[in-house]
Amino acid sequence: MKRFVFKKYVCVCCFATCFLSCRTTKYVGDGQYLLDKIKIYTDNPEVKPSEMKPYLQQHPNYKIFGVLKWPLYLYNWSGDDEGKWLNKQLRRIGEPPVLLDLDMAEQSKVQLSHYLSNRGYINAEIDMSIDTTKRRKAVLEYAVTANEPYRICDYHSAVDDANIDGIIHPTLPRRQFPQSLFRSAPKEYSTFIRDNMLFDRNLLEKERQRLTTLLRNNGYYAFNRDYIGYLADSSFRNKCVDVDLYIKPLALVTDEGEAREVSHHQYYINSVKILTDYDPLDPGSTDDNYLITDSATSRGIKIYYGSGGRSIRPSVLQQSCYITPGRLYNERSIEHTYTSFSSLKSLRYMSIKFDEFELADTFRLDCTILTAQAKKQGVRFDVEGTNSAGDLGFASSMTYQHRNLFKGSELFSAKVHGGYEYLSSTQERGNYWEYAGETSIHFPRFMFPFISYDFRRKMRATTEFKMSYDQQRRPEYHRSIVSGGWIFHWQDRINTLARHTFKLLDINYVFLPYIDRSFKDKLPETTALYNYSDQFVVSMGYIYSFNNYDPLERRHNTYSLRVAVESAGNVMYAMSNLFGAKKDDEGRYKLFGINYSEFLKGDVDFARSLKIDERNSVAFHLGLGAIYPVGNTKEIPFDRRYYAGGANSNRGWSVRSLGPGNMRLTDSTSFINQVGDIRIDANIEYRSKLFWKFELALYVDAGNIWTIHKYDYQPDGSFDFNRFYREIAVSYGLGLRLDFDYFLVRLDSGLKAYNPQASGAERWAIANPNFRDNFAWHFAVGYPF
Repeated sequence: MKRFVFKKYVCVCCFATCFLSCRTTKYVGDGQYLLDKIKIYTDNPEVKPSEMKPYLQQHPNYKIFGVLKWPLYLYNWSGDDEGKWLNKQLRRIGEPPVLLDLDMAEQSKVQLSHYLSNRGYINAEIDMSIDTTKRRKAVLEYAVTANEPYRICDYHSAVDDANIDGIIHPTLPRRQFPQSLFRSAPKEYSTFIRDNMLFDRNLLEKERQRLTTLLRNNGYYAFNRDYIGYLADSSFRNKCVDVDLYIKPLALVTDEGEAREVSHHQYYINSVKILTDYDPLDPGSTDDNYLITDSATSRGIKIYYGSGGRSIRPSVLQQSCYITPGRLYNERSIEHTYTSFSSLKSLRYMSIKFDEFELADTFRLDCTILTAQAKKQGVRFDVEGTNSAGDLGFASSMTYQHRNLFKGSELFSAKVHGGYEYLSSTQERGNYWEYAGETSIHFPRFMFPFISYDFRRKMRATTEFKMSYDQQRRPEYHRSIVSGGWIFHWQDRINTLARHTFKLLDINYVFLPYIDRSFKDKLPETTALYNYSDQFVVSMGYIYSFNNYDPLERRHNTYSLRVAVESAGNVMYAMSNLFGAKKDDEGRYKLFGINYSEFLKGDVDFARSLKIDERNSVAFHLGLGAIYPVGNTKEIPFDRRYYAGGANSNRGWSVRSLGPGNMRLTDSTSFINQVGDIRIDANIEYRSKLFWKFELALYVDAGNIWTIHKYDYQPDGSFDFNRFYREIAVSYGLGLRLDFDYFLVRLDSGLKAYNPQASGAERWAIANPNFRDNFAWHFAVGYPF
């Protein structure tokens, strides 16, 4: 019976596909052909068809997941009467048939030839053919014969200007920029050109840009890449090119109108001034008619205040400026200044301009930084609906912000939050109320005693102090959480895509003013002791994150890495041992009469996205994590342990309903038991854009959680190398997303494929898909990874 049901699904899908495919030529007229496919064949594995497709002038109709031409089907469902509303909507969201255009096919052939020539395959040959044997459909084919490419045999980059040549060929360029696993030398010190490489004009163009950046970081303010050229000579050796780099001189026009050529020159920063109340929307607002109400000088930088008075301290503005009078112009310093000023929440606008002049045979620049003040204070109200494992509710919050609390661009934030959910999935149904308040202050500088000025400037760190109080009222218990933290955030100055977070102090105090006696009596002894009693956690941690996504560069392949480590209670345990503190009956130390937790935790998450074309991509994610109790703790507190299932985990299960291991589910199983100390997550998604803001995703999720030690209340939940691979749960599903660029809303549905919580043949849930026991849906904001 199960096989029959599964075959029925397959037959229905095949029939629907065949039915839709029959309607693709509805609006293809006589003598016209639907461009069904474009195929590119090459005789050289180094010449990849996928890299050539963007140069085609015409593309077939878009296929969802590379299989179904769904937008074309929608268009063809419209009737001939274009005046009807339904037909208009179907044609608006659909895609009209792409008809074969012979002129555009020839243009594609020319563009492919140019692409191959730029890659070094100058003698490449392209044969074009059209197959119209299918009724009203055409298959366009390009057969590429690459032939032997041209290669760079000798590359000469020496230039006549001795100063420029010394910058291009430094003696030890990497000495000042030591490389490590997470830090590399600046890009401008790594050449793209090497002997015997393909005569690739795209790489030669990148080399021009690299040298331009290098020179602009060494004083050449007026230099641009148009001054760099190449002389290529292939007359001496067959398929071998000698490339000589040259730099064009500056062309100046004298007062007499005569043109003459001069060498490029370096510029020095003469002066730096900052204007604090510039209005970018006022056409008459310039630094020439700027109304000065106050002024100050800090480390050689002049600061002028306008109508707003001394709204921000001079030292804060000076520390955000990396342009130094008396030094050579450096474009990297300009970028650092932009980044630093953009982190000042009290400013809403800034720009930098330079005025050049010559003094005593030295070329100089006067720098002016124009800034505009942001609104100091603001209040925001939010109302949202919530859905936690099927329990519906609502929440509201009010947030107050002050962006310049102590006139140092400090961001002060205070938030009050309240929420309600009706608990329908717990054994004791009832109301769940939550009240919370949090406050934080964010300083745009490194706040730590005995730190030198140079170190603060080099770190470019920001400091955050925060405190919060959260009260949760469930039918089974009432819990209050008081927390606080001292956190540093900074960005790597060389590898600007890397972010660092160091939690110097993270304090969490959990206490339960009320717990239902019958509920507590049902709990295992260790669970009641470690998860439903007062807890005190004092930890410190470090997070490294890297993401190379840049919407301006539009990379085909992007990836992200997150590494986090946390240590809790270790220092206090060492101090307790050192001073001979007494242990309680459980053999644990106390702080202020409360047992404190001690553990080590580590997490690694890696995600990568591979762009297939403009509308299709594949993304995958791998995550590993472990938390180990040591010293003063035998079991990790509940809120620090891992859980599985949910919108960002294994989507075939609802949140906190999977694991640990292959622990069987019974009527007495609670989400309290479904936590672990080890996690493994693996996900892969095929993302395909539909129309307007809609996107479709097809995915497979795998993973589970396990405990490190064996616990009686979590049977078969411990991690064992001999069987853990048989306990990895697998699910698959389909998701619909709305991408508004600045945020994304998604609705994901998941079906269990392999369920380690079941037994025997029932584990293979994919053989009997149903929407009662093996289905879960999730509503969330943002991509899952």
